Amino acid sequence: MIDWVVPESQLSNGVIATPPAPPIDIQSTSNISIPLLIVQKSAIESGPEGTVPRPRAAATSILKRPPPSGNIDAKPKSKRAAGDHWYASTSQLVDNFGGRAAFNIWKAFTQSDGDFSLIQSAVIRENVPKPGNNAQLVVQTVEAGWINYPGQIRDPHIFTFFTTDGYGSFADNTGGWNSDVRGWVQYDSVIYPGYVFTTLSTYGGTQYEVKIQWLFSGGNWWLWVLDRWIGYYPGSLFSANTDAARSLATKSNRINFYGEIYDSHPTLTTTDMGSGNFADRSFGSSCFIRQVAYTNTLSVDQSYDGSAGRVVSDTSRYSLATFLDSGDWGSYMYLGGPGAGGIVNG
Repeated sequence: MIDWVVPESQLSNGVIATPPAPPIDIQSTSNISIPLLIVQKSAIESGPEGTVPRPRAAATSILKRPPPSGNIDAKPKSKRAAGDHWYASTSQLVDNFGGRAAFNIWKAFTQSDGDFSLIQSAVIRENVPKPGNNAQLVVQTVEAGWINYPGQIRDPHIFTFFTTDGYGSFADNTGGWNSDVRGWVQYDSVIYPGYVFTTLSTYGGTQYEVKIQWLFSGGNWWLWVLDRWIGYYPGSLFSANTDAARSLATKSNRINFYGEIYDSHPTLTTTDMGSGNFADRSFGSSCFIRQVAYTNTLSVDQSYDGSAGRVVSDTSRYSLATFLDSGDWGSYMYLGGPGAGGIVNG
């Protein structure tokens, strides 16, 4: 269900920010295609002129968890499953104004509607005095990627997420998915968080990718998807009731690129990450993230080195292979796996 709203109605001051200039295109390759949007395949009616789309809140959305840090490459220490998040992740500690990559898109198998499987980037500010309780330090993030989460939206789709209080709560202007809570400001009249992809990669067949980029510009965190700026999180969200200079209202100091699984079952989930194949199957079988870069505080893109380490929560179910600053693909990685039982798509 979509509401079409006047853009200015999303903000208390009624002033929509001006987007930055378009970024430099990621180098394309002849064997990778750009996905079709659902609006290109069907004659979906657009909203009234001068309005932007905002989807109604999803019926079900569990609270996200912070991306991991450090260096872990091991099997889980316990068989606890329900409520767990499982990762294949890389990270870099560096002051930045965001980052970008091209994300290979698949329909990741999920064991149930309550599980999710995603591939994403997270732009992070660590050690922020918690809003309203400055004695406690938290992380703040803006996050985006593609996700298969049937309990949220039935098909693979674009998602955003933000937190100002260390993943403490869902609340307006505090944290949450897409437009489920107030915070996200929709700018584009077509593409929005929750938008469904209708063309997806297939084993040994056409590979599809979507360029996603965060950029801090004009005091706001702007999100680029495919070929346009679609909207932003105002920097003011992150400076409310805290030390603005130490918040995401001024810069990020860490960036992650990774896959994540949410497990809603009492036993280990069979939900796939990426294509469901392990990273060593490579192009055409494994999910990739390529042309990975961060934007320094002079607004210049720099090659991502993943130097803060890698995390694979359970090497029997998921894997990660990194190739940093390697030829035409720049810094890239393969990641994925079939979940418990080792069967792709099941």
